[in-house]
Amino acid sequence: MVGIVLSRNNIFLLILVIGVGISLSFLSYHYSGLTADQIADVASNDIRSNAIIETDGLSRTLIHIIDPISTNLEILSNVVNYSNIEGTQVLIDQVQNSTKGLTEGYYWIDEDGRIVSISNVNLSSIYSYGSINLSNREYFVIPKETMSKYYSSAIESIDKIPRLYISFPIIEKSNSSKSTFKGVIVSSIKIHELGTFLQNELTPQVASNVGLMDKNGVIIYSRNPALIGKNYLDTEFQSLIPQEIKGPYNSILERSLQGSSGADDLLLMGGNKTTITYQPVYIGGKYIWTLFVSAPHQLATEVGALINDQKNFSTLMVLIIGIVALGIAFLILSWNKQLESAVNSRTIELKEANKSLQENNKLLELANEKLSTHDRMQKEFINIAAHELRTPIMPILGDAIFLEKQFEAGKKEVMVDKEQVSSIIRNAKRLKRLASDILDITKIESQSLKLNKEKFNIKDVIASSISDIKVQMNSSNPEQLKNLQINYNPKDVFVFADKNRITQVIFNLLSNSIKFTESGSITIDVILEKDQTKNIHYVVVSISDSGQGIDSEILPRLFTKFASKSFEGTGLGLFISKSIIHSHYGEIWAYNNHECGATFCFKIPQQ
Repeated sequence: MVGIVLSRNNIFLLILVIGVGISLSFLSYHYSGLTADQIADVASNDIRSNAIIETDGLSRTLIHIIDPISTNLEILSNVVNYSNIEGTQVLIDQVQNSTKGLTEGYYWIDEDGRIVSISNVNLSSIYSYGSINLSNREYFVIPKETMSKYYSSAIESIDKIPRLYISFPIIEKSNSSKSTFKGVIVSSIKIHELGTFLQNELTPQVASNVGLMDKNGVIIYSRNPALIGKNYLDTEFQSLIPQEIKGPYNSILERSLQGSSGADDLLLMGGNKTTITYQPVYIGGKYIWTLFVSAPHQLATEVGALINDQKNFSTLMVLIIGIVALGIAFLILSWNKQLESAVNSRTIELKEANKSLQENNKLLELANEKLSTHDRMQKEFINIAAHELRTPIMPILGDAIFLEKQFEAGKKEVMVDKEQVSSIIRNAKRLKRLASDILDITKIESQSLKLNKEKFNIKDVIASSISDIKVQMNSSNPEQLKNLQINYNPKDVFVFADKNRITQVIFNLLSNSIKFTESGSITIDVILEKDQTKNIHYVVVSISDSGQGIDSEILPRLFTKFASKSFEGTGLGLFISKSIIHSHYGEIWAYNNHECGATFCFKIPQQ
């Protein structure tokens, strides 16, 4: 009877274990499904956020590359001289060379629509264009009628290549203050090259596409060349939109033309999702274009599929474990005598696990300390950045209010002295530097800092930086300029690197030395150094000053973000400099001099 009772108990125990195994399988399956959905949502939100950030950054980049072209055209419209066409031709060639990475050419057209000059074309060859009449072109007609600048939509030329045109009217003012139209200065941009440039600015890890449309709904750039110059309501464009998203997609395009930014999701057939973000492009305070970025949620879909596979695998594993548990339970019933040794073994494992948990707790404490330090540094940066922004804004605002008050007195024109203009320019440049630093930090954090390497003489970079810093000092602190001597013995040293970024590093280090050196001297030196083990030649640049030196508290974290003890800077310059040098596979360091002051050094490979 005892044997029968034990057998029935064993069967009951086996049934109980099987039931527990099935329950665990069901719970595991359900939990894995929820996890898959949550991870997919997180991935989708991340793609959406990245698309919004990329669209905003791309619109700023577009404004940044269009602004110099507009500035060049405005300058040329004020300096062209019909009595000195050769001299004006030289200026037109120079501005084309300064923007040749984007512009195809600059054109000078007289009041009758005839070409006077074309950039980088000999005047003797231009006479063959004399029979061409451009007076019916939009980039000529509209500036003539409005007497103001003009930004075109996509225009297809004779060679079937779509282009953008930007034009400024040439206005002659007589003594009677009457304005006379004397022609236009035009710049042309190949739309394909502009679109390729914008597409290349996107983060390569995300499969996004760029689009550009003018305020009237005409497509300026699309990955499909056949759509360029078409209105989004045209049959040709509408026929390409899948029927299931046509309504929502057209609503997005209609909202985008109202001059505001936004982001919307489109759900395609098969459950695939795409985020469409749009950002208006304002140039000179005027709404000109709308920039689009479409980001498919391919990553989120793939993640969800992988989690589903993992979910099924986990369920299978739980079933296998349940079956194994049946065998273990049967063996435990049979091997009751080995229970004590098994318990002891588990006790040892628990002790090891407890020890591991204690070690993990210590790691968590260290991580919390680092997070606290980062939080404190971030708060310091916010305070510093707020002060840095307020410092240039207040003088600009004060000058603007002063001028506005004069207009309130009934004046139509007011006098502005040179100091007010200098103050506005100086503080605007300060704001521009702060914005540039924050943009560089964003690129560094997103690992999208790109280098454009070329061969150049580092002597020219140092001389240019010294000249720029002296102009800045003469404007902000002329007394310090008198009491401070900058020593540099120029010598030709060529290096293959990003010229603009190396200029930025040298200017940052030089500015840092000047900030902490009221009087005395600053010495710049350049030497060549060879690493025998790697057989690499390095260019080493050092900047030594006789100032107050580096604070002992700041020195260990000198090249980290927000490393600053005062409100005289953001604490970003040295961190950006370090990131640039490391991108060149170089090194940067600093130390206090034996007697007084400090020395900052960096080295980069010569080739």
